[in-house]
Amino acid sequence: MVNVNHSTLTDPYLHEPKGVSTASANEVYVANGTGAGAWKTVQKYVNGYVPFDAVTPAYQHSVTTSFTPLNPTFSISEVEGWVGEASPNARLKYTGTETIVSFTNFTLSYKNDSGTIRDLEVVFYKNGSVMNGGHIIVSAVSGEWKHATLTDIGTFSTNDYLEIYVKGSAAFTLDIASASLTAMGALA
Repeated sequence: MVNVNHSTLTDPYLHEPKGVSTASANEVYVANGTGAGAWKTVQKYVNGYVPFDAVTPAYQHSVTTSFTPLNPTFSISEVEGWVGEASPNARLKYTGTETIVSFTNFTLSYKNDSGTIRDLEVVFYKNGSVMNGGHIIVSAVSGEWKHATLTDIGTFSTNDYLEIYVKGSAAFTLDIASASLTAMGALA
């Protein structure tokens, strides 16, 4: 067999990238465009949810005419690169080291606890500020469960966090039977 330097091999004869024996599960090799690269987990995801309870209900929030953060206790499942935090209020925090572009989704089953129909605005906040276009308005009706979904796409870097804020056309108590705040991102 002829001795050949790896640096002279052409594409059809290349082997697995260096470091394959020490790469972690679910990592892929990401080339940097200069003939090198690194092993990285390319997907980061999380599901923070409020377990279903339409009787109690699962969570109640005093809505005002100014934006306030929803503050339920999220259960966390299916997580890679994110954590759930409860302080100063419920949020998902990105803990990955690579910047990602993430599809975010918030879905909830809700109603007005009592009284007159109210407008309810729901919006994503990233790091304490309104995010891109993730902002909806829906009707909250007393005694009538409704469903709403909020979606957006944003860029997240280490320690960026995602929250849900709401406000109403007038003050009322919002009943939430269930909710799910998810993020699914890939390397930017």
